[in-house]
Amino acid sequence: MEVGKEGGSNTKLANFAVEEDVNIVRSWLEISCDPIMNTGQKRDNFWDRVMKQYNGRRGSFPKRTLRSVQSRWDKIKQEATKFAGYVAKAIRDDASGTSDADKTTLAASDFAAIEGYNFQFMHCWDLMKDEPKWQDVKQRSSKTVGSNTIDLDGDEASPAGTGKRPIGRDAAKACKKKCPSGSTSSSEYASNLQDLSLQRMTMWQEENSKKVNRFDHLASIKEKRFDETREHNKSILQLEEEKIKIMRDKLNMQMQEKERERLEREKQEDERILKVDLDSCAPELRMYYEALREEILHKVSARRQRSRQV
Repeated sequence: MEVGKEGGSNTKLANFAVEEDVNIVRSWLEISCDPIMNTGQKRDNFWDRVMKQYNGRRGSFPKRTLRSVQSRWDKIKQEATKFAGYVAKAIRDDASGTSDADKTTLAASDFAAIEGYNFQFMHCWDLMKDEPKWQDVKQRSSKTVGSNTIDLDGDEASPAGTGKRPIGRDAAKACKKKCPSGSTSSSEYASNLQDLSLQRMTMWQEENSKKVNRFDHLASIKEKRFDETREHNKSILQLEEEKIKIMRDKLNMQMQEKERERLEREKQEDERILKVDLDSCAPELRMYYEALREEILHKVSARRQRSRQV
């Protein structure tokens, strides 16, 4: 997150967007490949021109400071420099029938495996890989066995096509005299290459072994957490089931208690009706109580029959 000063107050700017990265790379390449750079301008003048080119097509994106753009370019260049080394290795190890896209994919896979994170600037690499500067770098690196990192420093204020001048004939002869040749040196060279290959293979095996162990450890942790979560959920479910059972039993007890109270009230009412002196009642009231008594006797008889059947 960039913080810029504008109107006397601090303004937080968003992280660089993909379009901004592309604009930075394109501006840098256009200025660095400009023949006018042959005049040997200083770094400050170079970046003034880059910023002018960058702001010329900035569009609606936020205005960035020179320091911010330079810092972003340094980050892009650093990561692209690493990635160029992996691309060069993929080219050196080129298998028949492997396309450029396959090589780039292989380079990205190796980058992630070795560096421990994914290459984040593929959108910039798509512009940089086809430029003469980067083509020269990849060609030089493809002839070099060793580090996967390629140095691109020092390109900002130098002509686009500048390279090392070929050595002269006399120097070549002197070098040839100094450099031993023959089967002995060839054998030593082959032996050194073999040792280097074995060392690299051992390093790769150790790195892969560490990754496998780390993966197994993470898998074990996840499995343990899953088991703990499952047991926790199981315990919660059992508690909920016990709560439901307790509530159901309590409800049944309440219903049974209410039923007993109802039967008790009904029994008391029946006894009261049966104790009424019919002789002292008016004729209409006598008929009413006689009907109630018949219902009570019928109810008692039915209850006895049910109890006998049970």
